Amino acid sequence: MAAMARLAKVRQDTAMAKARRLASEFAKAKDLNEQVIQYADQYGEAAVRVAQQGVSVAMLRDTMAFRVRLLAGAKDQELANADLFKRFQEANRDALSAKLKSQGLDRAMERRKREAEREAEQSEWQEIEDGFSHRKNPFAPSEEDAGTKDA
Repeated sequence: MAAMARLAKVRQDTAMAKARRLASEFAKAKDLNEQVIQYADQYGEAAVRVAQQGVSVAMLRDTMAFRVRLLAGAKDQELANADLFKRFQEANRDALSAKLKSQGLDRAMERRKREAEREAEQSEWQEIEDGFSHRKNPFAPSEEDAGTKDA
């Protein structure tokens, strides 16, 4: 049982580490995606400002195409982030399940330990009672005093 508890604890630690790693990856990917979207928006605003100052249509078209590619890449990354978030949620469920199993085994081991201690205490008390019951009582008639004595 102790080996099972240790194994459950190792699995719990592994699952929690995986969940933390995926959470970190998701946060980084989400932050990067938000930066790309923000950059694309700023790039588009800058392109509009430059266009108002008089720039060639081809240059404006290329600038806006680059912005569209940035936004398309961000959209693709959002799909990848959704998959990463799904894996993160699964890892969290696995970590919670491993934690509950580990706690259950810990409680079972504690219960068995308490039962063993209780049984040991009861057997100790039984030995003490047996010791008292087998002692000779000095006031009780003994087998030697039974019958008649020589006068």
